Amino acid sequence: MVYVLRLANGDSIITKARDVREARDLAGCLAKEAGDVVVAVRPLPRFCIRLSPADSGTLDISQWDDATLDDILKHEYPVLDDAIRSANKMPLFSSPSPGKPVFEQLRDGYKENTEVIREGIRQEQQRLASAAHAEPVAEAVRVAQTAKMAHK
Repeated sequence: MVYVLRLANGDSIITKARDVREARDLAGCLAKEAGDVVVAVRPLPRFCIRLSPADSGTLDISQWDDATLDDILKHEYPVLDDAIRSANKMPLFSSPSPGKPVFEQLRDGYKENTEVIREGIRQEQQRLASAAHAEPVAEAVRVAQTAKMAHK
């Protein structure tokens, strides 16, 4: 099964694993920085991306399947998803201003929309940060319960 793991720092890790425990273990290979605490895990019902070789010798994600991206935004990044939807609903400018060049009005509208999305990103990065403090305790409880069951 493919799982998506949301980290407290705002990142997500996608991995294929037999179960949630293995998904968490595999995520540990990539989650090595401060704040890389897993705060949510769920099966990803659909996953499709297109990779392209980069000049640096790595692979970049060049395209997401729309349904995959929509699912991840809806569940792992709901605040960002709302911000994107709000920005997309905003007109680039409410009414043309004859004293200002159209290109400048479009640029200003684009900046406003971009700021709505940036604020959504900031809020999304902070949304689960408090859960990072609770996760080590929850992990210790899981490990203790597993050890207790193994001794029975």
